[in-house]
Amino acid sequence: MNRNQKILLLSGGIIVAVLIIVFTVLVFPRGTQRTGPAMMGPGMMRSMSVSVNSEYEFLVHMIPHHAEAVSTAEILKENTEREAMKRFAEDIIRTQSEEIELMTSWLEAWYPERDHHINYQPMMRDLENLTGEKLDRAFLEDMIPHHMEAIMMSQQLLSRGLAEHEEVASLARSIRNTQRDEIRMMRSWMAQWTRNAQVTETSNRIILWIGIIALLVLIALVVLLIKIVFSRPTQDVSSGKSAKVLLDMRYVKGEISREDYLNTRKDLDG
Repeated sequence: MNRNQKILLLSGGIIVAVLIIVFTVLVFPRGTQRTGPAMMGPGMMRSMSVSVNSEYEFLVHMIPHHAEAVSTAEILKENTEREAMKRFAEDIIRTQSEEIELMTSWLEAWYPERDHHINYQPMMRDLENLTGEKLDRAFLEDMIPHHMEAIMMSQQLLSRGLAEHEEVASLARSIRNTQRDEIRMMRSWMAQWTRNAQVTETSNRIILWIGIIALLVLIALVVLLIKIVFSRPTQDVSSGKSAKVLLDMRYVKGEISREDYLNTRKDLDG
């Protein structure tokens, strides 16, 4: 195997290696985690069985339910990178904290002899270690079913006529209507983020393919340049050696004189 063949073989190996790497990147990309409203927090199955049978039960269930939303929104507020999410967290903290105070005062005024505490099972996951996109998505994935449960409890109170005080009925209507609107907003955000992620992924793939083509062209040019650079000197040296060998053979055979031999040898040596 001559030098040119070795160069071409090495270059071909490089091209094959590049193509294997590219194929791996395209077929097994570092995909972003696709999540949507269907992915819910750990308490979603529990939420389907929650039922309220009185105004008192509505209040004692809604207070810790609101408290969980407030505490989770505080984590979101401190760590999200989206201004819209920060404002949403602030709205939840302000609104539901005020509602907790109202409901607590009603329990103390209207049901002072009854237990105001229940064994509440959290619906939302721990978001303490999440940041950026993962935090925002996890919050919405959990808050959507969390809102759905609040709407369900409020609708039960209203449709079954369980409210004994108009203040509680008014609060239930406010919770139902406000959180329905917020669910629509959260679902809209998640759909928009998914579309943006798809556009970004498509753009990245286009850029990747452009880079691949440019790299292959560059490799081809390098191979061509190497072949041109190394082929000519090799041929010249080989021709020079052959001429000297032929000259030596002719001199040994006596076909040329010593003077002609020395002059020709001098010309070949340059």
